[in-house]
Amino acid sequence: MNGKTHLEDLSNEIFFEIFDYLHMLHILTGFTLLNKRISNILKSIPLHMVISFGNSRQQIDFLLSSHLTFHDDQVISINILDRTRDDSSKIHLLFNRYNLINLKSCKFLSIYSMTKLDNIIKEIGNLNKLVILEIFQPDRSDLNENNNDELTRILLTNKSSSLRSLKLQYPNHYLNISNYTFINSNLILHALRISGSSSTVSVPSFTNFPPLL
Repeated sequence: MNGKTHLEDLSNEIFFEIFDYLHMLHILTGFTLLNKRISNILKSIPLHMVISFGNSRQQIDFLLSSHLTFHDDQVISINILDRTRDDSSKIHLLFNRYNLINLKSCKFLSIYSMTKLDNIIKEIGNLNKLVILEIFQPDRSDLNENNNDELTRILLTNKSSSLRSLKLQYPNHYLNISNYTFINSNLILHALRISGSSSTVSVPSFTNFPPLL
């Protein structure tokens, strides 16, 4: 009696559990074209895309290659960390070229260019299943505060019926936000950094701003 268990002996349910712990890059590089059964499973699982400074250029190019064309509707979350280099053009390509119709969560950390991030946000504004959007930018002297305020205006005044959770961790001017005539009442604002002197920033009045409660 052969007591060995081979990969092919595992049930589809076990594969679903395994793939749920892996990022998209690991799945596509490790299991694509392994066999017909695995290929069929890969067509039906949700995918989590992670792009960080730990990824090589070759890995990022692989993620954004023709492989994604066959799986773009399976991507449900994207987490991008771009601390040490400017991959904004590739990120823009991601949202411009592929049909990410089931994307539910999108997190940007330390994106190199706020101007390009602004363009990316405009691209994802039409994703009608996006629920969570988080942007974290550390304090940097090269950040343009006008770009910050414009990005915040686009996000807070969007009319998406699906977007519920926002975290905007970069400096914003209180006076600009307080003058908005419309803020999407569906949003729950979990974090918002406000910049300015104590004479111009009134945190209590902002937190009592009705649409944000």
